[in-house]
Amino acid sequence: MYLLISKPETIVLQIKELENQNHSKSFMDSFNGFYYSFSPIVADNERENTILQEIVKLAITPMIFSLSILNYVNMDSETQFLGYGISLIILNVGMYFVAPAVLIIQLKKRSN
Repeated sequence: MYLLISKPETIVLQIKELENQNHSKSFMDSFNGFYYSFSPIVADNERENTILQEIVKLAITPMIFSLSILNYVNMDSETQFLGYGISLIILNVGMYFVAPAVLIIQLKKRSN
């Protein structure tokens, strides 16, 4: 619930802290390249549309929450970081794609 009321600046600082704490320079460089390829366009549209602001906030809150899990684990090697990273990617794929797909399939089955 904390993340829903957090200011975006706090979330950005948490991500930057996470980036600085870990051994993931190449991963973060790749992620930043991907993120900044579309982020400015979304940010411009968000500033103009408060409904879009809320949609984006709701969409990224689960991902930010899952990343905050990394604050509570001990990562002493690149291998451990990679393991946790892959686990979080799987968790996020489940939250954003698998769970909605299962829900849609179940709803279609009930309507038939």
